[in-house]
Amino acid sequence: MAKPKTKGGTVSITVKDDELNVLVSDLLKPLSHQFQVRANRVATSAALDAVKKYYSEKGRDLWLSKKGGPTHGPGRIPTQWWRGVANGWSAINIKARSSEIINKAIGLSHKITGGTIKPKRARMLTIPVTPSAHGHTAKSYSTTIAPLFRVKNALVMSTPDGGIKAVFALKKSVTQKPWPGALPPEKKYIKPYYETLINMIEKELDGK
Repeated sequence: MAKPKTKGGTVSITVKDDELNVLVSDLLKPLSHQFQVRANRVATSAALDAVKKYYSEKGRDLWLSKKGGPTHGPGRIPTQWWRGVANGWSAINIKARSSEIINKAIGLSHKITGGTIKPKRARMLTIPVTPSAHGHTAKSYSTTIAPLFRVKNALVMSTPDGGIKAVFALKKSVTQKPWPGALPPEKKYIKPYYETLINMIEKELDGK
């Protein structure tokens, strides 16, 4: 299996012929093209299940910072983003000797690679700095929770006591490191892939 790649917000794990175990590749050669496609589909499904299981078992805790943060605390409403990641994997382009496992969940590719985020349309990024802002854009927060107005490099709201409270920080860019564990270790999905493939080959050869 090839190392995972990220492009255009899509995460892709590819299986290619030249990366198959040599013994398995030799065993597949005399078998029909139809069988190879079927075996690769089943083996890819086993790898896919293993990837999904990794995220399901880790759950929401995988994406929580050990240091906490300004959006953690009373008033935070979970977005269930982690469920979208866990369930967002699918298999495509299944051929005799190659296939892909992909995920298009928004934000996952950045979690994997890290890097600098800059605004594409607006002049500034709006970074949530209070629990109630988690999962909201500045527009949705201002519309559904409380009107926001700008004070220096922040969007703030009025408080009942006549003060103000920062809701979003305004920044020109944000640089983040790759998130630990954002992808499962390769052995998590390589092992079930090859075990399934070898099992199918053995059954096919025994039947000849």
